[in-house]
Amino acid sequence: MSTENIQYSTKYEDDIYIYRHVILPDDMSKLIPKTHLMTETEWRNLGIQMTSGWVHYMRYDPEPHIIPFRKSKPEFKV
Repeated sequence: MSTENIQYSTKYEDDIYIYRHVILPDDMSKLIPKTHLMTETEWRNLGIQMTSGWVHYMRYDPEPHIIPFRKSKPEFKV
């Protein structure tokens, strides 16, 4: 399992959130939980490296090795 092959998309946004997706090597997709969205601890344990505040917010079942993340824009934080 090599974390050097993890790819990070450029950031994109809407009015409320900043988004990015992470593409894991195919052999790592079996490590992604199928029953729940990952906590920050879980995705960090896979070797994903991003600043704090990012949340795994949905599953993309057609390509489970693609993990969508988002975080609130600073002006929308409570």
